[in-house]
Amino acid sequence: MRKSNLHIKRLSIIKIIFAVAISSFTFHLSPLTLQAQESAFVANQQHMAILPGNVKNVSVVDGNVYCYATDVMLRALRSGEQLLGFCADTDFIKLGDDIEYVVRHPQTGDLYFTQRDKKGRSFLYCCTNYGTKDQDVEQVRMGGGWFNKGMTVEHPTFTTDGRIMIFTSLDSKHSVGGYDLWYSQRDGKKWGKPENLGRHINTPSDEISPVIYYDCLLFSSNGHPDDNGRMSLYSTRLISDRVIGDTIGMLQIGRCRVQRLPEPLNADYADDFDLAIDTAMGCGYWVSKRVASDTDSQLYSFSGALDGVLLWGVVSDQLDHPLAGVKITAKQGDEVVCNTCSDEDGQYRVYLQCGQYYDISFQADNYFISFETVNTTKGEEEYLISEERLDVSLDRLPLGQRIYFDDLFGPDADIELSERGADLLIPLVRFLSDNPEMDVQMTLSNDMTSDESFNALITASRIRTLESYLYPMLPPTVKINISNGCAGKDRCNTASGISRLTVLINK
Repeated sequence: MRKSNLHIKRLSIIKIIFAVAISSFTFHLSPLTLQAQESAFVANQQHMAILPGNVKNVSVVDGNVYCYATDVMLRALRSGEQLLGFCADTDFIKLGDDIEYVVRHPQTGDLYFTQRDKKGRSFLYCCTNYGTKDQDVEQVRMGGGWFNKGMTVEHPTFTTDGRIMIFTSLDSKHSVGGYDLWYSQRDGKKWGKPENLGRHINTPSDEISPVIYYDCLLFSSNGHPDDNGRMSLYSTRLISDRVIGDTIGMLQIGRCRVQRLPEPLNADYADDFDLAIDTAMGCGYWVSKRVASDTDSQLYSFSGALDGVLLWGVVSDQLDHPLAGVKITAKQGDEVVCNTCSDEDGQYRVYLQCGQYYDISFQADNYFISFETVNTTKGEEEYLISEERLDVSLDRLPLGQRIYFDDLFGPDADIELSERGADLLIPLVRFLSDNPEMDVQMTLSNDMTSDESFNALITASRIRTLESYLYPMLPPTVKINISNGCAGKDRCNTASGISRLTVLINK
């Protein structure tokens, strides 16, 4: 072990001057909301900043967000999950020249970082007791001598138990092609011979920036069939036998199916890479090149849990014709967690967190609103984001046609709405609340006895019950007229027991 303050390569005069200058000001951010579907696990996706130079190697260490730009390590100034700006991290600059990526070992607490030499090759170092007078820095050497002879190490990440390290490396002799993902297993204080993750994950193109999220490995690739030749974000389970909490079976790593993460984390027209997740804050960050007029990479953020359920399907009418532009809203209680619309083929996609109940509404002009309650659960499938299909058929609103509601009240001459009756009126109340310019004509009739006058009195009392129930819940712009269908009529004297509300809705 060697003391970092004595043996780490000194900064060049130019780099020192630049570091001092850059640390004296902050790159301020101008958050811009992405034009993309909102979702539960990417609820507040934002374009965070266009920083000078290309942003890369984003990581979260001890609650701090780091990235490499302008040839220096930058640290974010943040308020909660919101980033306020960036400044040069002078502590890392003092630690070593050209440090491009930092990560902390989850068990030992040691700080691992990558550093480039004069030939541009990236090597891995470990710093113990970082930030104290006893800090030591040593280059990490793994078993298998061939690996340490010019092979680069970039973007390391660790399993929760710290026994497996996964990283990116470029080695034409032993790789599948381009940059590949490799792993090494820790034995005591030493790292074993690196193993390639294999052709199920690695392709003849590039696989970079791995990060471990619970029992999943997330990475970027431009070589899988569905990435259109652009760098995209992918996930795969760490192990194929679903053994959680122990990575002793990591020999099965690299055998699970690979899933391309959905929008807005990936855009078909842009490169997306360098995903970093802050599990403590429940948010994360990634880099993308999705501004066509700008070649620089940019930093984006998301909030919420990354894993979840993709709910999708087709919205159609009663004749099975797809409906475009249907508004789909997912709520948890009174909180709206997702808004989207069906496309021209009637298809929709909603991303929801697991283990939650959601009330989902499907609303289109001239159609009744459809309500669905969904309990999102995941089985033992390998995908980080599972899929559930829900097709919905909307009934056309019978404007100008009579709608009948029978037996809304209790038995005999009870003037209070029954629980069943209140439930029957909920769709009508919701529709009128969402369409507040309607003109509604209602007629209530009750043929309880052979006495027409008595039936008319019961009907009048029930009309007052309806008014006290409906009016407080409806916008004042809804015009409702409720008439007594037994007043002056000779049809409410047969003692048929029928109680009926007739509704006629007009625009």
